[in-house]
Amino acid sequence: MKAVKLPEDFLLGSATAATQIEGGDKFSNWYQWSLEGKIANNESSIIAADHYNRVEEDIALMKEMNHEIYRMSIEWSRIEPKEGVWAQEGIEHYQNEITSLVEAGIKPLITLHHFSHPQWFEEKGQWTNNQSVSYFKRFTKKVVSSLGHLVNEYCTINEPNVFAMDSFIDGKYPPGKNDDISSYFKASKNLILAHLEAYRMIHSIRKRMGYQDTQVGIAIHLAYFEVSGNKLLTEFSKKLMDYSFHQMFLRGMIEGRLSFPLGRGYPLGEGIYCDFIGVNYYSRHLMHSSNNPAMLFGEVRVEEALAEDKLNDLGWEIYPQGLYKVAKKVYDKYKLPIYITENGIPDAKDTKRVKFIYEHLQEIEKLLSHGVDIRRYYYWSLLDNLEWNDGYAPRFGLIEVNYHSLERTIRKSGRFYGEICKSKEVTKEMIEKYL
Repeated sequence: MKAVKLPEDFLLGSATAATQIEGGDKFSNWYQWSLEGKIANNESSIIAADHYNRVEEDIALMKEMNHEIYRMSIEWSRIEPKEGVWAQEGIEHYQNEITSLVEAGIKPLITLHHFSHPQWFEEKGQWTNNQSVSYFKRFTKKVVSSLGHLVNEYCTINEPNVFAMDSFIDGKYPPGKNDDISSYFKASKNLILAHLEAYRMIHSIRKRMGYQDTQVGIAIHLAYFEVSGNKLLTEFSKKLMDYSFHQMFLRGMIEGRLSFPLGRGYPLGEGIYCDFIGVNYYSRHLMHSSNNPAMLFGEVRVEEALAEDKLNDLGWEIYPQGLYKVAKKVYDKYKLPIYITENGIPDAKDTKRVKFIYEHLQEIEKLLSHGVDIRRYYYWSLLDNLEWNDGYAPRFGLIEVNYHSLERTIRKSGRFYGEICKSKEVTKEMIEKYL
C-alpha cells in the first residue's frame, strides 16, 4: 500500500441529512411514512440519532476528528410546518447550530432539500404539483434571508435523480409510486426548475446583503454504469439509463437546458447555474443482458457473485475506481470545481471502512494529478442514521450511535479519518497502524 498525499488546501469533513439524524419532527412526510409502516422493521424517524438535542455534543466530536467542513440539511418542515406558517423556533435552531459550527472552525454547506419536505407539501402532490417550484422558492427565500449572514454555501437539491426514481419508479420513498414514468418526468422537470430559480435567488439575496462570496451548487448521485458482457441491446439500455438518470439532470441543473421529454430550450436563459458540482458516489452497477432496452428504467444489478470483501452491508459493490471515472467525466464536460459531497459505506463491524476511505482518497489523489479541480471530500456519514426506507440497520457512521442510550462512540475508522483531516495525508505509519 502506498502513502496518499493531498494538497494543504484540500478540505475534508462529513455530511448528514436532517431527517436521518435529528428526530422529533412530526410535520415531515417521512414521519407520516413511518406511521404507515413503510420503513424497515416498522421503525420511525421520530428519534433518529436525536441530533436536534445534541448539536453541541456532535460538533465537539467533529472537532475532535479535525473536520474542516460539514454538509448538513435544513428540514423544510421545521421552518414551514404548515403551509405559509413560519416557525421561529426552527429558524433560531439552525441559526444557533451554524453559529456553533463556525465558532468551532467548521465551514458549513447547507442543503435545502435532502429527500424530505413538509407533509402539507406531500399532500399537494409534492414535486408533481405545478406550484411546487413557487413553494420551494418561498422556502428558499426564508432560509437564505434568515441564514445568509452566517453561511455562504448552498446545495439546493440533493440527488434529484435518486429522489425521483425512488419516489415514482421504485416506490421506496413517499408517495410510494411504482413505474409511474409520467410522474417521474414531471417531478424531474420541477426539481430542475426549482434549482434554477433557487440558484438565482440565493445569489440575489446575499448580494443585497452585501456579500460577493456566494457559492451555489447541487449534489448529484453519479452511479458508474457498466455493461456485463458484450450485448448490443444492453449497451443501448445503459445509454438510456445514463440519459434519464444522469444527463437529463446535469443539462438541466448546470446548463439550464430542458431536454426531451421534459421540454426544450432554456426557461431562465442560457448560462451556468452551478458554482460547483457536488458528486455523490457509492458504487458500480453492472447492467445484465436481461434488461429490457425498450424501457428507460431496466433492472440494474450485479450479475456475477462477488467476494464478501467486495460488498458492503447493503450488498453494494465496493468499487473505488468508479469515483475517478464519474468525477473525471463530469469535470471534463463542465470544468467546474468538484466537491465529493457524499461517499461512504454501511459497515456495522467497522472492518471495511478504513480501507474504503483510503482507496477512495487514492482515486482523489489520482484525479488531482490528472488536472481535475476537486476541492473537497465529505464522508457519508458523520453518525449512524436512519437510512431512509432501510431503517437503522445500515451503519454508515464514523461515529457509532447506540440507539438505546443514544451514546456516541468514535469508531476506529473515525480516528483514522480524523488523522487524515488533520495531516492531509495517509502515511506509511498510518497504513501500518490502521490497514
